[in-house]
Amino acid sequence: MRLIDLVERRIREIPTLPMIANRLLILLNNPNTSASDLEKVIKHDQALAARVLKIVNSAYYGFPRRITTVGQGIVILGYKAIKDLVLSVSIAELFRVREKGKIFDRTALWEHSVGVAVGAQLLAHRATLPLEDEAFIAGLLHDIGVVILDQCLTTEFDEIINLTKSELPLIQAEERVLGFNHTLVGQMLAEKWNFPPLLVEVLRFHHRPSQKRNHWATSSLVFVADHLCQEAGIGFLEGYHSSLEFQNTVWEWLALKPQEKEVLLHQLKEKMLKAEAFINLVTAKD
Repeated sequence: MRLIDLVERRIREIPTLPMIANRLLILLNNPNTSASDLEKVIKHDQALAARVLKIVNSAYYGFPRRITTVGQGIVILGYKAIKDLVLSVSIAELFRVREKGKIFDRTALWEHSVGVAVGAQLLAHRATLPLEDEAFIAGLLHDIGVVILDQCLTTEFDEIINLTKSELPLIQAEERVLGFNHTLVGQMLAEKWNFPPLLVEVLRFHHRPSQKRNHWATSSLVFVADHLCQEAGIGFLEGYHSSLEFQNTVWEWLALKPQEKEVLLHQLKEKMLKAEAFINLVTAKD
């Protein structure tokens, strides 16, 4: 059996998002849903409710007074932010490492993912693009294919990680060992979970965005944020995978200037200090 077939079979075995997350996403896509409707569903999952409240009250959002109920959080944050939180909590479960003796640090990958999420949101704001919410969740999910490879091709993935230690970029190491890379796996999972086309595209093309695609702007935001996180040393470092010329081209697509990089790096590091609650999702005990 080909390695890609093993991955595809593993993806079929992975359950869909938890039932509570699926119910919430259905409600959030219904324009007639009220804050009370959402609160009733979230309160049925005490762990989810507790985590949502913890993040809502974290330094990342910086509200001056403590929010004590999920209903208050929904009203103050809005539906889009709550949807992002629910997806964040659900996705974080995949990053939790239960096996001992692993050479790959999945927690560091989660920190990198949070960094890219925060960075993509920051870049969207800087570029005055109305994509801040979409950019955050796309950044958070962009490397989900790496987690799947770590789960289902353990021996091969250990070989890949060893190659990255000799300074070979992750995506090139994957292609050398497997003949494909995590972007294809991410796309397969996104399609299996019925993610919207924007996320499917970002997961597939965040290493090589193209203006010929429908959601090129979000893919470009994630691409640039990924490189900013590399420079800032945030979490797992994938290695530089594209030329400086192409990186500058993507900056131009977003009407941003590479000269802004130092300012953006400073802002990213500041925001990451406030994103501790998101990072701790994979280490918190229920």
